[in-house]
Amino acid sequence: MKDSKVRTFVNIFGVLFLVVIIASLALTLLRKGIWNEEMGLNLLVIGDDSAGVLVLRPKEGLGSWVSLPNELKIKISGSQANYPINSVWKFGLGEKRAYEISERSIGEAMGVILPRMIKVGGEASVETVLGNMLSIPVKTDLSLLDRLAMRKYLSAIVTSKRLLELTIPGQVYEEVEEPDGKIFLEFSQVMTAWSKDKFLFDAVLAESVELIVNNLSGLGGAGLIMSRQAETAGMRVVEVKNDIEDVISGTGCVFESSDSSPRSSELLENHFGCKEIEREGEEGGELKLWLL
Repeated sequence: MKDSKVRTFVNIFGVLFLVVIIASLALTLLRKGIWNEEMGLNLLVIGDDSAGVLVLRPKEGLGSWVSLPNELKIKISGSQANYPINSVWKFGLGEKRAYEISERSIGEAMGVILPRMIKVGGEASVETVLGNMLSIPVKTDLSLLDRLAMRKYLSAIVTSKRLLELTIPGQVYEEVEEPDGKIFLEFSQVMTAWSKDKFLFDAVLAESVELIVNNLSGLGGAGLIMSRQAETAGMRVVEVKNDIEDVISGTGCVFESSDSSPRSSELLENHFGCKEIEREGEEGGELKLWLL
């Protein structure tokens, strides 16, 4: 009798555990994504020894691919460490924040917001993205719904030859020689000018939004990095400041929206990962953003 009760308990526990696993998997696969036909997305693609950025703009019916050189070296977000671009993913794995570190570090180096990524086997290319987008074991922080919609659109523009390949000009890079004689490339200030009109969100640009950035994070340069990415996306940054008297609660990135800029607010919330807040008695046509 006792053995029968134990087996019954084990069976019930096993079923409940399986239900929890299935529910967790379903929530992960079917969670709300950020893909929007009106907006589009910048997708970071990392291969075994290469990386690139896929720019998808469904409203305009276009897309573009930007390859990044293997010898490129970038600064890891939030630190002073510089790593070759093909080592950023491995560094992120060691920190247990592979997606966040890869997206933020490469995005900040380019001056472009990269909210999602996909890790593919072999070379980073449009073809490997198409081949891996719906693969079950693929490493990505895209939701399943995002992956289905994006693959459908990407396949359509590739078939109709509406996908452009953008080449970053040589003057954007500066050569840096390591003590062991190895040569790496780093982005120069020219990158800001080159990326200015290559990654625009037309829905955001059309709103002609004015953005005020207040960096209260204590990290030097964080406000300028944020403003550069926002301008590349289509906003107009009118002020970057460090006003400690501007008291605001919260953590990370928070913003106060305007009714006249719904797409800009959507970009800040879904692509930049900022949280919308409300403040009593505050009105105005511009967007206000705080880095905390």
